[in-house]
Amino acid sequence: MRRLKVVLAGGVIGVLLGGYMTPTWALEPGDPERGKVVYNQYCYKCHGVKGDGNGEVGGVSFPPPANFTDPALWKNRPDSFFIDVITNGYDYGKMPPWWDVISKQEIQDVFAYIKTFRKK
Repeated sequence: MRRLKVVLAGGVIGVLLGGYMTPTWALEPGDPERGKVVYNQYCYKCHGVKGDGNGEVGGVSFPPPANFTDPALWKNRPDSFFIDVITNGYDYGKMPPWWDVISKQEIQDVFAYIKTFRKK
């Protein structure tokens, strides 16, 4: 009986403190509206306002920046691939890492916005 009381008391305390027990790495889902603000600050110069890779700088870089409107870019690539590229960069620095410039939540938000360019 004592064991049952301890288990129940632990469960009640866990429920009461539930808000404090959320893992620190848990992020809210990406918000495309917030992501658009970050994208327009950091990404559009290469990837273009329309996400087609035709930004001001994008036309002179090789290889060209990702074209988010191209269905082939999205084929067989999980969301984690794109999050990793935004976070850590890609192709030996041609796409720079952003982990030290924008927050993890902003990376999620930018990715949510980038998905709006994807043709269905």
